[in-house]
Amino acid sequence: MEHAIGDGKGRVAGALWSVVAREGMTGVSVRTVAAEAGVKGGTVQHYFPTRAEMVHYAMELLADQFTQRITAMPRTGPTDEWTRAMLLELLPLTSERQREFKVWLAFTTHADTNPALTELKHSFSIQLGAMYRRILRARHAASHGADDNIHQKDDQSDGPDAAILQAVIDGLSLQLADMDPDEAADVGARLLDHYLATQRADPAPDQLRVGG
Repeated sequence: MEHAIGDGKGRVAGALWSVVAREGMTGVSVRTVAAEAGVKGGTVQHYFPTRAEMVHYAMELLADQFTQRITAMPRTGPTDEWTRAMLLELLPLTSERQREFKVWLAFTTHADTNPALTELKHSFSIQLGAMYRRILRARHAASHGADDNIHQKDDQSDGPDAAILQAVIDGLSLQLADMDPDEAADVGARLLDHYLATQRADPAPDQLRVGG
């Protein structure tokens, strides 16, 4: 997980991430975050008058950094390869990404107690859903020799398949988060490849018929 540095608010957010990774949301207070950031409590309160505002900013910044990292990934070469790389990047396959996942999971669990965080959680989920639809559309178009531009206009036609893919990634992430990073990298890649292989071919017409 990248540390949020570069300005005072980012430094506080990075410190909050560290506290959450170590102690969970119950450990978050002005005092603990200030100590982690190496600043006075008044400095934290200058940027964030309330704990809720501090948590909201840190959660939003984590989502933004994650989105920027995925968006910046190259989309060149065979579509199957770069879309697979994007999906692998979504999984907690390194110690830093395991930490990031656990912090985000703590945020989303805590979000149920705060309407503003609930809205942020919902908004990010919508963004992810759109990304999964575009990935699936690119893979499907490439397999049929069509335009595989991931930036084509989004629609809801791939919604069910995208929801399944999102559930697969979410489930894998939970499974991989507590593994040794080397094991997670191996297991995660193998399980993702197995899933993608099962989705590669369209079912034959006779497979779609039920009965004789």
